[in-house]
Amino acid sequence: MKTNHILVPFLFLLMVFSCGRYKASDSFPPEGYNGPTPIELSQEILRTLKAGQDATPLVDQLAVFEPQDLVAALDTRNKQLAFWVNTYNGMVQYLLTRNPELFDDSSSFFSTPSYTVAGHTFSPNEMEHGIIRGGENRFGLGFIPQFFPNKTERTFKIKGGDSRVHFALNCGAADCPPVEIYRPESFDAQVNNRVRKYLEKHSEINEVDGKFVITTTPLFSWFRGDFRDHDGIDDFLVEYGILTEENKNIKREYKSYDWTLKTGIWAEDTI
Repeated sequence: MKTNHILVPFLFLLMVFSCGRYKASDSFPPEGYNGPTPIELSQEILRTLKAGQDATPLVDQLAVFEPQDLVAALDTRNKQLAFWVNTYNGMVQYLLTRNPELFDDSSSFFSTPSYTVAGHTFSPNEMEHGIIRGGENRFGLGFIPQFFPNKTERTFKIKGGDSRVHFALNCGAADCPPVEIYRPESFDAQVNNRVRKYLEKHSEINEVDGKFVITTTPLFSWFRGDFRDHDGIDDFLVEYGILTEENKNIKREYKSYDWTLKTGIWAEDTI
């Protein structure tokens, strides 16, 4: 039987890209370590930035964690969500408060690796789509996964994602949700509150030509497939009190998104 010289290299590459993850250390913290946990560090970075202080020493600490120790520390889904949402928001606030001109070319800003976590330097896009959204393709509207995730993405991606994070992640633009400091033990209550507050502010129902129309955030349009975890956008809007079962199928339109740079949008009404 002849070997298919095209198929073999393809299968080899597929095998390389589809397997291999960092394994968790036996326990966290490792012997002799008495510093903050990764989650505590992600929270302290945000507190420091909120206070207008230099977070560089804390950012440097986050960079040198061993990936195996980070896996061990993030041993529940809510720990993963709280850590990575805090870390994404911390990355954006840290980079843009130090160098706001980075946002002049926002495409470059989001795609440039510039913030190191556990030895891996992330771009905002990689952290959002490769980790927090569970390994979704950036351009796939939530329907197409990434084809060749790297080892860090394979290890840390939040399986299945969580559509609520779109109302928790702050990318530095004026229409972004405010930054809250998330805790694993209260993550669900915090993020649910954040979803409600954001949608109340960014959604309105009007009567147009005798029919009701809801105008809401384009986040739903950009990531529509992500909301399958709540049975779709209509049911998501019902769950958070913006629509009712009776009017959930009304026409939906999307507002323009204000991409003006605005750092320092901090949540005041926290849980």
